[in-house]
Amino acid sequence: MKPLLIFFSLIILFASCESVIEIDLDYMKPKLVIEGVISDFDTRCIVKLSKTTDYFNRKTNPAVSGAVILLTDNAGTVVKFNETEPGNYLAESLQAKSNMEYTLSVFSEGNKYVAEATIPQKVNIDSLNYKYNPEGIFYDVGYVVSCHFSDPEEARNFYRLKTYSINDIAKARNSKELYNDDVYNGNNVELLWSNNVYQPNDTVVVELYSLDEQTYDYYKTLFPISGGAEMMSFTTPANPNTNISIGALGYFGAYSISRDTIIISPVN
Repeated sequence: MKPLLIFFSLIILFASCESVIEIDLDYMKPKLVIEGVISDFDTRCIVKLSKTTDYFNRKTNPAVSGAVILLTDNAGTVVKFNETEPGNYLAESLQAKSNMEYTLSVFSEGNKYVAEATIPQKVNIDSLNYKYNPEGIFYDVGYVVSCHFSDPEEARNFYRLKTYSINDIAKARNSKELYNDDVYNGNNVELLWSNNVYQPNDTVVVELYSLDEQTYDYYKTLFPISGGAEMMSFTTPANPNTNISIGALGYFGAYSISRDTIIISPVN
């Protein structure tokens, strides 16, 4: 009994000796956040400009207006963006193509920021299928959709997969499914969508994104701290990778998209 009393006495002694450590968090000067993507799936390109805020003051980043933004491709075509609302800049009627290099130039508050990206060659979806999955640890009861395609052997490829019911498009925005072909380079691939299940008569949209490596790296570092959000809607506790010059945050991404649909119509 005596050793036990001594043990508890030591615990109380050490606990009473602990002191409160105060950590001073230095104020950080707001940084410009530049976020935009270009793809072969859309004739528009939207770029958002904002400023970072204090991480512990989790408000939406304030918009940055009055910037001049230009997009130049390696054929010499230059397109100027128009500010459609504070912090949102739009370029229309683009003819974005696979294997085309693009340079984004942002002139804001006396500084010039530059980012470069290349739209990769599109990898097409070959087929879609689904299978019934009973309730388990990882799934609800329903049908799981998978995507089949042939991975090109001649290049390293990076992918993002989105699937969603045509009646619930919002779910696709939180897709965090990223892949590279390090394991299956040059082979036929099946990617299984593991986040949602679908029900009979659902029309399911599947989008296979072929990402450039910079965009893949950005998403890999962004998603764990943003919960799957594609944009930095508030200041994050760490800064994701970026391809933008002179200390700006965010990214200028590029991808091509293959899209297909499937209707869940099981045979009884």
